[in-house]
Amino acid sequence: MFMDKILNYDNDTQKAGLIRSVHYLSPVEPLPERSDYPLSLLTPILARHISSDDADFIENIPHKHMEFELIYVMEGSVTIQFDKSMIHVVAGDGVCIKRGIIHSIESDEGKFKLEVVHFHHAILFGPTINILGGRNLIGLIKNEDFVYVKFDHDTEDGNKVIDRIHNIYEQMHSSKAGSELLAIGSLYEIWGLGLMNMTQVNEVPLTKQQSLDNWRIEQATEYIAAHYTDDILLSDIAKVCEVSESECCRTFKRCLKSSPIDYINRYRVYAAAEILTNDLHNTPMSDIAMMVGFNYASYFNKTFKRYIGMTPMQYRKKFNKSASIRKDQQEFRI
Repeated sequence: MFMDKILNYDNDTQKAGLIRSVHYLSPVEPLPERSDYPLSLLTPILARHISSDDADFIENIPHKHMEFELIYVMEGSVTIQFDKSMIHVVAGDGVCIKRGIIHSIESDEGKFKLEVVHFHHAILFGPTINILGGRNLIGLIKNEDFVYVKFDHDTEDGNKVIDRIHNIYEQMHSSKAGSELLAIGSLYEIWGLGLMNMTQVNEVPLTKQQSLDNWRIEQATEYIAAHYTDDILLSDIAKVCEVSESECCRTFKRCLKSSPIDYINRYRVYAAAEILTNDLHNTPMSDIAMMVGFNYASYFNKTFKRYIGMTPMQYRKKFNKSASIRKDQQEFRI
């Protein structure tokens, strides 16, 4: 699936017991000017706020993560749609979504504000599963019936979990020494309080049309992820979706609130942002444009600014890190 975050390992990293930086190949995070961290230079836990005021809210696109995702609804209410069901989460409540589960988040109506935390289980149990992980992790990940756990704020344990989610956000945005360790401590508490309770509640089955649309969008986005560097025609996408070109456009509009072309351009721009973040050789912009599927540098610059809010050159200056800085970060990354 196109939203996958990829954990990259090498032999030295594995021997040292470290996880390398998490790389994003597409718009999982909010636009960089509203992001807590650049696209790929993340701390072990990503904690951020998402609201209806974000001009380019993109969690409504079906996606999945390599990490577990904790969501605390601070204001308003949202519907989280999965492959075969959906749940409504109101202000004050929370939810944990299992890693690898395709989902999308839609506002029920009006304004909303979310506190969202992403964490990889290796933070708690190590890159190689230890005895503790074997008891508390393997069964959870392999259980196909476990998709999410919902936390109700008017229950004792649910209220504790929601409080810990908020504490993680506060600690990850604190400058105090040891704040990340306190955040990890809260993750252990959440795991113990709620994640072993795999009861699913408030399931609403999808309609036949919604299930069909989900399948079509999954086929289309996986095709785009595999071919975004090539010239992609609308007829190519319609073919993999097994629909006409006009129905393909209507499906994208229903599910992603955009056209296929707009989606492709957004994907290419975020792929370019990933390259710019990690490019240590000042690769010419025209070459980067070609690498992600843009035939003309001028159109690449215009489209990049449309989605990111700055030019590719400005983005490079703001977010690119030198090799020495990245090496220092790598030594201290869990």
